[in-house]
Amino acid sequence: MSGLARRYRLLLVDLDGVVWRGRRVLRENVEWLRRARLAGARIVYVTNNSTRSRRVYAERLSAIMGYRVAPEDVVTSGYAVARLLSEKAGSVRVVVVGEEGLVEELVAAGHVVLPVGDGARCPVDYVVVGLDRGLTYSKLKTAHLAITRCGARLAASNTDTTIPVEEGSLPGAGSILAALETSTGVRAELVAGKPEPYMYRLAMEMAGVGPGEALAIGDRCDTDIEAAKRAGIDSVLVLTGVAGERGDRCDATYTVRTLAELDGILGDAEATHRES
Repeated sequence: MSGLARRYRLLLVDLDGVVWRGRRVLRENVEWLRRARLAGARIVYVTNNSTRSRRVYAERLSAIMGYRVAPEDVVTSGYAVARLLSEKAGSVRVVVVGEEGLVEELVAAGHVVLPVGDGARCPVDYVVVGLDRGLTYSKLKTAHLAITRCGARLAASNTDTTIPVEEGSLPGAGSILAALETSTGVRAELVAGKPEPYMYRLAMEMAGVGPGEALAIGDRCDTDIEAAKRAGIDSVLVLTGVAGERGDRCDATYTVRTLAELDGILGDAEATHRES
């Protein structure tokens, strides 16, 4: 573990499929992360799931990890899309297809969240889409009309087609986004989540760490590992989530069944580096 702390100052850790799967905590991975932190690694949790705010995720992680996790140690796609909107357009009026975590982050960033009824009231600047487990036709109708009648632009927290749960997988935010893109003929112009590299770059900037000192840990080839490649950082594919379920493999720097296997792999890598 000490070798890892020397080689990577910052661990960028996914949540769904790495720390937990549905309500089940992935204990082997959690124990490894605890040891990595004790060895001196900085950990930032980077998740495409926008249903909870950074504040709520920090509270849950603190209970699981056994040490205090601050909201600043979490980057969600909801927080990231709220920042992206601010960078691009300042404070904007938005219709949200998503849950309370996404709404909380948008409000905290200074955006005006409009009520979702059975139709859109103009003006609307953006429709922002995230995972919404309470999705209704009324919400889709309001978002559709905001785009087609009010000229709202489309933004998304992420494009994950599925999310990992205990019994397998369920539809993700990307499935909801696809419905709106199909009905309106408008493509999302802003996407904050992985595989876009924005969240990793944001976390590195906040931590004052360069790409060569960061390691991304995730369970999906199409989001976590692809985002790491685009951000120019090393990556770990852990088979406790989507990739393990699907049998997916990709060119991650390391592939392990659980994070516990990293100790031996990184130890061998450190030895090879010293010999060379």
